[in-house]
Amino acid sequence: NKYILSPIENGLMIVDQHVAHERILYERALNRYESNLPASQQLLFPQTVQLTAGDYALVLELLPHFEQLGFSLKPFGRNTVVVEGIPADVRLGSETGIIEDLLSLYKEYQQHGKMDARDNLAKSFSCKAAIKAGDPLNGNEMRSLLDQLFQTTMPYVCPHGRPVVLKISIDELDRRFGRTS
Repeated sequence: NKYILSPIENGLMIVDQHVAHERILYERALNRYESNLPASQQLLFPQTVQLTAGDYALVLELLPHFEQLGFSLKPFGRNTVVVEGIPADVRLGSETGIIEDLLSLYKEYQQHGKMDARDNLAKSFSCKAAIKAGDPLNGNEMRSLLDQLFQTTMPYVCPHGRPVVLKISIDELDRRFGRTS
């Protein structure tokens, strides 16, 4: 429930499912920014999120970027926002937590000198909305994840620079199993 193993012509490919999904979501987020066509699914029951004064101000500052990602947020009184819609990539039930997580990671990126608001938010979103290591995937979900991964522009590296795919050759497997021929 962490890695996807797949045979390839000359060995074995190992894919980290979290960072693979992160790469997919990151590129989708960037495409939404470029196309200016956000995809939002409206919530049947909007959720309220109580924020600190600083986080509330940050949400207001980043509101156009949140909307381009597919969030529908409305200011609602003192330090509170109402989440009326979320991107299709966000799991239902995590609406309130993801806003807080996005803001936390966004601020962390800014502290490390990464100042591009759109890129920071896209990276934060992709990290927090991606499936997690340990989340079970069935065979169809694994195949779909791999298909989507290899349709991205950079399938071998996550948005943070970590490897997504490792390949082990038949020769390396033979060597590790003590086979000489």
